[in-house]
Amino acid sequence: MIIRSINNLHINAPRTYLMNTEAAGTTVFRLRNTTGFGSSWAIQVGEMGEEQTEVLILSGNPPAIGTLGTSTAASTFEHPSDTPVYAIKFNQVVFERSTSGTAGTATPMTNGTITYQADRTLTQFDDTSGSASYAYRTYFRNSVLAVNSTESDWITSAGFDFYSLASLRERGKRKLWDASFIKEDIVIDDRINELKEELVKGAIQVNEDYALGTVDVGFDGTDGFGTVTTADFSQVRRVDITYNSTDFFMATKMNVNDYLPDEQFSSVHPYIHWRGDTVFRVRPDENGGTARMTFYRFGTTMVNDTDTLPLIMRPFTKAFTDYVKLNAQYKDGKATQDDIDAFVGRETNKFVTFLAPRMKTGPTMVDVVEPVNSWDGWP
Repeated sequence: MIIRSINNLHINAPRTYLMNTEAAGTTVFRLRNTTGFGSSWAIQVGEMGEEQTEVLILSGNPPAIGTLGTSTAASTFEHPSDTPVYAIKFNQVVFERSTSGTAGTATPMTNGTITYQADRTLTQFDDTSGSASYAYRTYFRNSVLAVNSTESDWITSAGFDFYSLASLRERGKRKLWDASFIKEDIVIDDRINELKEELVKGAIQVNEDYALGTVDVGFDGTDGFGTVTTADFSQVRRVDITYNSTDFFMATKMNVNDYLPDEQFSSVHPYIHWRGDTVFRVRPDENGGTARMTFYRFGTTMVNDTDTLPLIMRPFTKAFTDYVKLNAQYKDGKATQDDIDAFVGRETNKFVTFLAPRMKTGPTMVDVVEPVNSWDGWP
């Protein structure tokens, strides 16, 4: 069973360029800038997925502009001037296995520590004794510093869910004339999340309560101020106040000029006003309490490979993969921004049209045109 790990350490890593052509077999690289390059860190010389790209380890000495030594081995290939060099920190991928599926604990496999294969888009390991019931994880490791990254999501023989970010990304790549045309997965992920954001707006058009969230926020008993710190808070929809954690009363919104400084308020009819985007004040403040906020949420971003589309968007996976293809065409000069805007508009309209009948609520009314007999007449 072959398990693969995406080579993405170069994304957002510090980057510089070779000042001169460096011959094969050298242990010294002359760099234009060493900011962000740490002692004993791994460096990637060349672009990910390109032939002759390789990974080396810096020496234990602090990097200096102009020269930079490697401690483990000399370079295998010649690298021309202006070749990019990335401070990727880790030089190995460790493959772990759980024989009890995702419910078990993943432990490193024998011979499962593999050198980071930067000349490919993936680093892979063949578990010759693997089973369809096993689950796998990976993490990156620096063999000199003996430090590890966090673990990956679980990988199973079934692969990723059809509606997951990883599946959408790979299906989008398969629609390209060259699957490696867009080299960085984060670029594809950004496009997927952009379209998802537009469809969330479409869902809110149909049902304004679609993207609601709830959070409890405390306010103090001195002046009644509280602050919402929830990351996806967009706008408040409703606020219920409790002073004893049991009885809740719906708050009435007011402006700061709607009351006098010495005005008296009742705890069974609380008021709330906002100061800025996230700071609020409750009246009366009593001895403090809790404001239960029902709020409009920003659309959650798909970040992990295992993150999946919301249920209502799952009939539209083709729109996401087509959007990836269209953006690749834009990058290649074969599509325009107008083409992208038109595509988003069409797909959003399709989504809204599909969604609208599902969001209808309330009783269905039947008109009585004419009584059939006396029993069908109105009294």
